[in-house]
Amino acid sequence: MKYCDGQVSQLGDIVSLGGKPGRVVSDIDGGNYGDAPEHSAEQWGYLGAGVMIEFESYGLIHYTEPEHDLVLVHREGNK
Repeated sequence: MKYCDGQVSQLGDIVSLGGKPGRVVSDIDGGNYGDAPEHSAEQWGYLGAGVMIEFESYGLIHYTEPEHDLVLVHREGNK
């Protein structure tokens, strides 16, 4: 999935949706999944595309296309 600014989403990205923080916990497009069993390929691979983002405020959300106010805040390795 790409964010609205054109950057490709990656596992571990810190994002904001409506000012609420979240983290990409499964990158289905890239075949990268978190270490936790609840973020595994076995759990979410059947969706076929997109990312899973976990928000404290909203819970776990599957995206194949970004919402207009979903923005990348920080990428691990880029400080």
